[in-house]
Amino acid sequence: MTKIATELLPYPGLRPFESNENFLFFGRDGQSNELLARLRNKRFLAVVGPSGSGKSSLVRAGLLPDILGGMMAGAGSHWRVTIMRPGGNPIGNLAEALNRPGILNENGGGDTMQSAFTLVTLQRSALGIAEAYRQASLPEKDNLLLVVDQFEELFRFKEAATVENAPDLAAAFVKLLLNAVAQQEFPIYVIITMRSDFLGDCAQFRDLPEAINDSQYLVPRMTRDERREAITGPAAVGGARMTPRLVQRLLNDVGDNPDHLPILQHALMRTWNHWKDHHQEKDPIDLDDYRDIGGMEAALSRHADEAFESLGEGISGEAGRRRKEIAEKLFKFLTEKGSDNRETRRPAKLKDIAVALEADISEVVEIIDEFRKPGRSFLMPPPEETLTPDT
Repeated sequence: MTKIATELLPYPGLRPFESNENFLFFGRDGQSNELLARLRNKRFLAVVGPSGSGKSSLVRAGLLPDILGGMMAGAGSHWRVTIMRPGGNPIGNLAEALNRPGILNENGGGDTMQSAFTLVTLQRSALGIAEAYRQASLPEKDNLLLVVDQFEELFRFKEAATVENAPDLAAAFVKLLLNAVAQQEFPIYVIITMRSDFLGDCAQFRDLPEAINDSQYLVPRMTRDERREAITGPAAVGGARMTPRLVQRLLNDVGDNPDHLPILQHALMRTWNHWKDHHQEKDPIDLDDYRDIGGMEAALSRHADEAFESLGEGISGEAGRRRKEIAEKLFKFLTEKGSDNRETRRPAKLKDIAVALEADISEVVEIIDEFRKPGRSFLMPPPEETLTPDT
């Protein structure tokens, strides 16, 4: 049997769509226009929705390509866009995001001294982002857009008992964002994505509830027709077609629950790969391909088990058992329950993970690499990014 030659993977799996995958992003027509209008009016946008509702994908693959394409009236097409997460060091991560190549550093970015200088600027003044923009001497027509993904991580950071003055640092981070869009001298824009179950937590920070009320976009549930587009559109781009019975089964399995979208994307990715490996290009993707990967109900657990078992391949005895033990501890470490029993991701630096797991950094990297291989995406950053102790 001749295998299908295409290298395109039209479904991202568990990770969000990226900006360069907007041609694969279906089912959200018209929503980008609403986001553009809100962002243009206030220069601040809060994209809010349940876990798994597609907030990050909507911003990255829906909104950002339109912004970069000059679709925001009056703002032009000259944009410097950087994406960050608060993590365990919000202001430090902000400084790092601003110092990336092509953002506030025309000389390439990544310079340690420049990063330290940017950090001091942010720490020194609540107008630190605007001041950093001023110091960069950027062309007047250049807009700066800061995307703070998974903003709810800030609330976990605020409660961190291990970080001195965490509440003050969290409040300072919020002030930096709000003051950046309130000033009128420089064209600075801010987008945050946040789980809707954390909306009430915003009242912990002065002026944040008002800012969100003025510019909130609650991601709507996809209609059945929109879900159909999200299922069949990427396959068509990849030169394949799905049988009607498979499409109907997928629509029924995903139902109307917005937090099932990542599980759907993962099942579609696995179904696509199974079809590609077992069929000729003229064959449609059919229900049997979906059943063989376990369907939405079992595909994710099977895939995770497959990755977990691969840790012991070719390694016998105690070494193989240790790799699996490190993996179990790793996933427990990266997930945290708050005082209200809500689970949140707990991003951490590689060096801190190694200390917590009582393992060498090289051991931890080997485990992480198994779970972030192309097509897996159980862990981030993506496989093309080299891991360092400070990652």
